[in-house]
Amino acid sequence: MEIREAVQGDVEDLKTFILNAWGEAGHGAFGWTGASDDTISQIATHDFLSKVIGRDGVRVFLALDGDEAVGFATNSRIDDGRVELSGIVVLESRTSRGVGSRLLELAVSTARRDGYSSMVVKTEGFNDRAIGFYLNKGFERGEIVEEEVEGTTVRLVTLSLSL
Repeated sequence: MEIREAVQGDVEDLKTFILNAWGEAGHGAFGWTGASDDTISQIATHDFLSKVIGRDGVRVFLALDGDEAVGFATNSRIDDGRVELSGIVVLESRTSRGVGSRLLELAVSTARRDGYSSMVVKTEGFNDRAIGFYLNKGFERGEIVEEEVEGTTVRLVTLSLSL
């Protein structure tokens, strides 16, 4: 298993991964609240993903098993001291194998190296699996916020980690 920062040459692998992950997870799955086939089709384009990988203040991390992308994570700058872990997504068929943990380790170590003092992540308030994962990795539970995601109001738990 290779875990590394994504580069422009990984765009097609990321595109395939997103479509596969959405296909495995399906509508209403944890972590996909508010997503639709249309949303995923827009995200899983070469143009969109190229811009994400090249965006200032954003780092994309990729988990590869041979030639297959099996997970990814993204850090996005909030301000000089804080970075948001915008999410970790692992193929449902590859969960519970340490892929998410290894992606998180790289995201955290990169954020530290980039000089951030804290990392935040938000997940659905009902996503006990994700909340437990982050708490077990040293994150602390914070406030509950409501945000609109693709026209759906979602209750999110904010978790933070001191770096």
